[in-house]
Amino acid sequence: MGTDICLDGKGEPMVVRGQIRDINGTPLQGVKVDVWQANDEGFYDVQQQGLQPDFNLRGMFTTGEDGTYWFKGVRPRHYAIPDDGPVGDLLNALGRHPNRPAHLHFIVSKDGYEGVTTHIFDPDDPYIDNDAVLGVKESLIATFEKVDDPSKLSEVDIKAPHHWEVAFDFVLTPEA
Repeated sequence: MGTDICLDGKGEPMVVRGQIRDINGTPLQGVKVDVWQANDEGFYDVQQQGLQPDFNLRGMFTTGEDGTYWFKGVRPRHYAIPDDGPVGDLLNALGRHPNRPAHLHFIVSKDGYEGVTTHIFDPDDPYIDNDAVLGVKESLIATFEKVDDPSKLSEVDIKAPHHWEVAFDFVLTPEA
C-alpha cells in the first residue's frame, strides 16, 4: 500500500484511497485491486513504449484487515480514442468527437465475490459530459481534491507543492 505507480515522475501527484466492503458494510481483507491509468499527456505506457517505462501507472494492491487501499499516481488527462478507421467514420457521421474524459481503471476481485471492472472519472474534465464511448455515469464520478497542506504532503511523502486526493469505495456482492 502507498506505492507510487508513476515510474517516470511526470505529472501532478495524486493519492487514491478507499475501502472495500461487502453488502453488509463489513470491510473485506485480501481484495485484489488492479489499477491503471493514462499519464498527464493522455497516453498509456503501451502507447509510448520507449518513452514511458514499462508498467508505468499500473499497480496491483491487496487490502488489509480494514479493507482499505491506497496508492500514488498522477492526475490523469483526457485522451482521444483511435479515430482513423470505421470508428472515426461513425463518430464523424454522428458529429461526435473521439475524446474520453480523464479516468482511472479498476478491477476489484476476491474469491467468493462478484468482481467489479470499472473506471472512475475526474469531474473537472472538459469531456465529462460528452464521453466518446458513453461510459460516464454519475456514480463513477469521483471528487478530486487539491491538497497543499505541508503536513498532509509529508504524510504521503510527496515533495511537490500540492497533490490531488481521490477517495472511492467499492462494495462487493457474494457470488451466487
